[in-house]
Amino acid sequence: MKSILITIAKLFITGIFFVYIFCKIDLRQFAGTMRGVHIGYLACALLMLWLCHFVCVLRWRVLMRPLMSAPTLVHLCGFYCIGMFFNMAFPTIIGGDVVKVYYAGKPSRSYAESFASVFLDRDAGMFAMMIIACVAVLFHPVSVPDVPVTLILWSVFILFILGNVAVFTPRFHKLLSETLRKLKLEKIAAKIDGVAQAFRVIGGYPAVLCKSLGFSFINQLLGCASVWILALSLGIRVTPFYFLIFVPVITLISMIPITLNGMGLREYSFMSLFSVIGVAGESCIALGLLYSLISIISSLPGGVVYIFFRGKGNADGVKMAAIETGIE
Repeated sequence: MKSILITIAKLFITGIFFVYIFCKIDLRQFAGTMRGVHIGYLACALLMLWLCHFVCVLRWRVLMRPLMSAPTLVHLCGFYCIGMFFNMAFPTIIGGDVVKVYYAGKPSRSYAESFASVFLDRDAGMFAMMIIACVAVLFHPVSVPDVPVTLILWSVFILFILGNVAVFTPRFHKLLSETLRKLKLEKIAAKIDGVAQAFRVIGGYPAVLCKSLGFSFINQLLGCASVWILALSLGIRVTPFYFLIFVPVITLISMIPITLNGMGLREYSFMSLFSVIGVAGESCIALGLLYSLISIISSLPGGVVYIFFRGKGNADGVKMAAIETGIE
């Protein structure tokens, strides 16, 4: 019942965002903008997004191998696709990360290690994304009325670094873990303990850390490039540096769990940021919608893969993995 209410609330908020943004534009002009989309550019952006996903799989496997017996690359691709499907095309209270943890950890029942690999994978991606955005804004400052973009980016980056220090530095980790247990947050404390242990293991493999960071930079640059290609499909011609700054900001905003898969909030963010640099509101929203669309399309193969893995045993197993790792 709780999950249904959460979904309904998110659906309602998503609707509010869409009503608001569409009230801000000329619908006829918007329709004309969508009709003028260059299909070739659209297909190229989709292919680049699939390439992004494959790079993420490679990064995940690199981080997983020191921690546990890693499945084959083909199987990991399948697990990643299923996770994407759950995240983007199949709204559910069970997130894609939980599904990835379950399927990757199922053969050896190494759910804690599998969770740690997924966490470190996300962590490496976030680190690269923040570095790209912060460096880009230094070389090409962005001025958005009432929105201190540079301050927001650097503040989030500093908080991210401090959070990692708190988890991964033994002295701070011990203090954080003890504090959480005093607050009766045993599950969170246990989860942080597991991730910290995994990081200490990974720390003994500097080549793994370098490879994962390298894959992360490639992935983030490809992601920004895919949005730039989508912009070209709409006839939007702006400096590529803006995409290195705006795409990470939009990604961070769309992570706020108040709408379905970030939709509505994502399009609003595109309109708020790109309109400041002279892009028409209709084109901004079209760009946001196209990005949401190709993200959903890129996740659909995961639905096909899921059919082959689906079953009551697997459904129960996903819930068990969520309970064991504390990411219900």
